[in-house]
Amino acid sequence: MDTYDLKKTRNNLVAKDNRMIQNSRFSLSPVENKAVLYLISMIQPDDEPGKLYEFNCKEFQALIKWSEDASYTKVKEMLTNLSLVQWWMDLDDQGNEALVRWFHIVHMNRGTGNLSISFHDDMFPFLLDLQKHLEEDGHYYTTYKLQCVSLMKHRYSPRIYELLKSYQFNNKQWTFENGTGSIWDIQRRIADTVLDDDEAPVPPASWSNWAVFKRDVLEPAVKEINKYTDIKVAYEGFKEDIHHKKTRAVRTIRFYMVGKTSPEQRETDSIIDAEYREIENDSTYHQMSISELFFSEHEKKLEEEQQEQLIVEQEEFEERIKKSRYQILTSCIGKDFSDDQIEYLFTYAINKRVAGVIPFKNWEMFATDYITDCLQAIKADSDNTKTTTYKRLLDALKNDYNNVADTYLRKYE
Repeated sequence: MDTYDLKKTRNNLVAKDNRMIQNSRFSLSPVENKAVLYLISMIQPDDEPGKLYEFNCKEFQALIKWSEDASYTKVKEMLTNLSLVQWWMDLDDQGNEALVRWFHIVHMNRGTGNLSISFHDDMFPFLLDLQKHLEEDGHYYTTYKLQCVSLMKHRYSPRIYELLKSYQFNNKQWTFENGTGSIWDIQRRIADTVLDDDEAPVPPASWSNWAVFKRDVLEPAVKEINKYTDIKVAYEGFKEDIHHKKTRAVRTIRFYMVGKTSPEQRETDSIIDAEYREIENDSTYHQMSISELFFSEHEKKLEEEQQEQLIVEQEEFEERIKKSRYQILTSCIGKDFSDDQIEYLFTYAINKRVAGVIPFKNWEMFATDYITDCLQAIKADSDNTKTTTYKRLLDALKNDYNNVADTYLRKYE
């Protein structure tokens, strides 16, 4: 094998195993993920395996913005959890593998709060390459400031930022599939992953509802990316597949990504500096009291129960859609109206409009677009009457006050 082939083989191994390292991070909590990024950021290009990296608990807590509830015991618990994460990694192209984990040594001093950590020897060369972020033979390694993700509070913000940043390298926009389960599905790309290559990440069931996924994942992530990072992003969802074929639900999401201008980046840097100054001023060791611990666990339990209820409601709604005569329309407005009401709305929408004008198969698409358009107009208009939204919508469909029916008739003609 010549020199080029050796280099290509090594790059293929590094690219694969760096993805495994990132996937192992995606199985971590937000605090654990920030901790790993912080530790990787300490690696220098000339470091050797086995090197001890030393830092102080208080410094570490301040940098990852984990000061309010991070006692010495909490830090130990977090490092214990990280030490238990392990996975198999290819060592060469001859089939040799190693069972690796993040750390080889973890020492803490309960008096000073000083820590000493060394990475697992077999994984260290790949971490070194990850830290260098080299671009070789077409393999692009994403570079970003640790500060960008350290201040993020939302679980999925760092993941979406890393993903978009890798495409923003030479693209101003990129389209992902949504909820398809393919390798291009953004939900699968950012969901909590497993370390077994034979298993794919499984997104939460609630993400199948576009409104939930948008509210709980995309909107808070985009807000933090625009606030803390070096890029600006926006997105929009489309009810079509990657080949532009119409679908009942949002199946593609297009992201728009541009680098910030110098003035914009200076403003971002000032926001980051201000937040870190606030952390430095308030960053003190804090041992949680019994009452604080109780309420923290209580709030966590309530959040889990609410999430479980949301999943149950979504499953019931999906079952209702399957049984509905008008599945597309029900999926769009079914949470606001009963099946009987949807039947009447459909009738009013197509009354004297579609017979002999558009193909039968497009009737529901026409009705859905027409009804949702009128519904949005009603919601945007303040209601000073006692009439219900349903009755106002029936009246709007019957009279077509905004003259939108013809627009959709031409669309499906």
